[in-house]
Formats: sequence, structure tokens, C-alpha cells
Amino acid sequence: MSGAASASAASTMEMPELSRPAQVFGQIRMETMQYFTPIPEQPQLTYSQFLSARLSGLKETSWIDLAADVSGGTFFARGQSHYVVHEAYIASPGNTDLKAYLGRKKKDWSEMDRRWDLGMWQPTFAIDALRPEDQGLAGLFMDYDRPNFEFLIFVTPIFIPNMGPDIREEGGGLVSNSRWYRAPSRDYDFNNRINTIQYSLDIPETTKLVQNPGGGLMTRLGNKGGGPWAVASYGYMPVNELILKRQNFKDISQDNVDVTVSPDVTYHHIYSADLGYSFSNLKASVSYLTDRPQEKRPDTDWSIQRLEALQAYSTALEFSLDNIFDKTLAFQVDYLKVDGGGITDILADGGPDDFTLFDQRLKFTNSLSFRVEGQLASFWRRPFVTRFKYLYDYDQKGSILNTEFLYYPSQRWAMIVGGDVLGVQDEDSTSARFINQYRANDRVYGGLTYVF
Repeated sequence: MSGAASASAASTMEMPELSRPAQVFGQIRMETMQYFTPIPEQPQLTYSQFLSARLSGLKETSWIDLAADVSGGTFFARGQSHYVVHEAYIASPGNTDLKAYLGRKKKDWSEMDRRWDLGMWQPTFAIDALRPEDQGLAGLFMDYDRPNFEFLIFVTPIFIPNMGPDIREEGGGLVSNSRWYRAPSRDYDFNNRINTIQYSLDIPETTKLVQNPGGGLMTRLGNKGGGPWAVASYGYMPVNELILKRQNFKDISQDNVDVTVSPDVTYHHIYSADLGYSFSNLKASVSYLTDRPQEKRPDTDWSIQRLEALQAYSTALEFSLDNIFDKTLAFQVDYLKVDGGGITDILADGGPDDFTLFDQRLKFTNSLSFRVEGQLASFWRRPFVTRFKYLYDYDQKGSILNTEFLYYPSQRWAMIVGGDVLGVQDEDSTSARFINQYRANDRVYGGLTYVF
């Protein structure tokens, strides 16, 4: 009996493992938010309640690996719910140097793009402009990845653009149930006379927007976990932010201009490079990114956005300090400088139109950011954590302050209190840049988070 049992045990130990248990992680968050300044046209947006959930999973078998990261949320109002697939892919099995991935997957194409949420490489999901999230590119990835070297090839037949607040027509304008929607101007100067614009939307078929192929390459030398490293990436793919084209019609007997707005897709060549060094509690890097958007000509009687090429430079420094009141704090300092990146509306002959919907591609162009995160104290032997971020943009002469405090009464529960403050030096500014446009969005929030 014992000999048979031993033989059986040995036989079992020699058999290959066909499958590992699935790894599943999740989070549920309930949050209330109060804005200090009401919007006269939409007073209901002053206060909100938001319930969100996120689920991530990984299943490894002997013949295929599957992974997904999905989330959803609702503001408890009609048309104000969302569902997002951040990542979802299948992969060749095993912990091998060469792996193939098919689906939507995130990669570190550019340090600058990731740190500053530029959305140049990977699309973003931003129903809240102060909380953008990177989304993976969708397609086929062939990745040869070793500790000190990586080479990645990416190809795709489809395009998934940036996602933001839902937009609709209402009262002649384009509106949204969001305080973070950037509405175009409704004033139009026609023969030195201000006319009111009446907007309408013309949404093309989804297949026309989605069926746009692209591809990219990325290589890494060195290990980001320690020592010097370098990353270089190139891509030819659609610009993640949809461009807008419009058709104008003016009735000279009225003071109105009818404008039809329609989204469209254009391509760009994108290049980026990062150099960095990691040592113990210190990480430093410098980054460069540039793109060359393709000019797209509209049909007669239409105008379309022409994206100007941009060149961006960034430096980053991360370090942690131990034994501060027996606690550890993590610090991060980043600087971003962008040249170019403007937007001009052009006509069918390539000449500039006399009206432009938006004039900048990026939220920040000359910014310094400072962050601190760590456990400040303990109450009833449970951690009290703070997150602090301050950003100042020299071009906009404005700043954004984010603070968040988390108390963990148990390992799975967290109580959250936070706030965001936006301000500019010139309170009378009429600039359409990001900070000035949203400076009325100072807010406080609080809630609970449960992780499993």
C-alpha cells in the first residue's frame, strides 16, 4: 500500500501542471463630490454621487494565458454610466522570452507619455480630466523580453480613440452632463458682426472610425529596475484624439450660423526616446517625444482641424526617504516642455479658416509637477496615508493642487477624503487653455473603497 502510494505520488509530481488557479483582483468605490462654484446652466452638476467597480484577472494554462482589466461606473443618472475595457488579451503560454499577445494591452512606449497622460501613444479614458487613465492599444504584439533587452512589434487593423464625456445637441449648442467637457465657442464674427452658432452633430458609422490600421516598434536596452537603461519607440498610427470637421451655412437675413460638426481620423508618425538610471531608492530619466501629423483636406464647403507637429521634452526624478518619523515617503518631481502642438482649422484649398474650434492639442505645455505619497501616521494601529500633487504651468500662469487622505480601518477597507483646487494669476483672463477654462471646478470629495 505504502509503495503504491509513493509511486502514485511520484508519478503525480512528474506530471506537468496543466493550469494554475486564476488570479482575480477587484475594487469597489463609492464617492460623493461637491463643487464650490455652481454652473448656472447646469446646477445639477454641483453635487454628484459616483459608484465604480474595477476587476482584473489572469488565468494561465498550458496552452494559453488570458488577462483582463475592466471597470464600470455610474453617476445614478440617465446616460451617465460607463463601461471600460482597459486591457483584455490572450497570450502564448509560459514564462518565455518571446511571447505573443492578441487583444488590448498596455506597454511602456514612452515615460513622458505615461507620466503626463499625454495620450500620444496610448489612448486615454477621461470622463474626469483630472483623473485620466491610460488604455491599451488593441492588436497583435510580438514581444521579445529579457531583463536587459526588449524588442516589441505591434500591428493592428483597428483604432480605438480617446474616450471622454458623452456629447449631445441641446438648444443649438453641444453640451454634456460633465463639468469637464470643453464646449466650442458659440460666437462667430461675420462681417464685423457677432453671430450665434447653432451646432448639430453628424456622427459617421463606427466602422469608418474604427477600421484604421497602424503599427509600432519599441526597443529597450538595460533594466529599468537597476542601472542605466534606454527606450526608443516609433509608430505610424491614427492620432488618438479625433479631429473635427465642420460645415458652415450662413443665412444673411439672420444673425445665426448653422454649423454641422463631425469627427474624423488622421494619422501621425510618432517618435519617442527615454534615457534613465535607477539605483536603490533613486530613479532619474530624461525623455523626448515628437510627432508629424498628416494634413487632411476637407470636402468643398467644409473645414477641418490641421494638427501642428509638436516636440516635447521631459525630465523626471523619483526618490524615497526612509525613517521620517519611522515612515517612508515617496517623492516625484517632473518637468515638461512642449513646442508646437497648435491646431488650425483649414479649408478645402489648405488655407486657414477664420474660425477655429480649439487651438491646442495638449493640456500642459510648460509645467513643473511635484508629488508626495506615503504613510504619515497610524491611528489605532492602522495606516493613515496621504497623496499630494502640485502642478504649475508657466505658459498658462496657473496651478492645480490635488490632495487625498486615506485611512485603512482594515486591510480591505479605506476611507477617502480629498480635494482639487485650480487657479490662475489673472482672474480676468479669457484664455481657453485648460486651467483657466476649468478654474471653476474646485471641489472636495469623500468616500469608501473596498478591495478584494
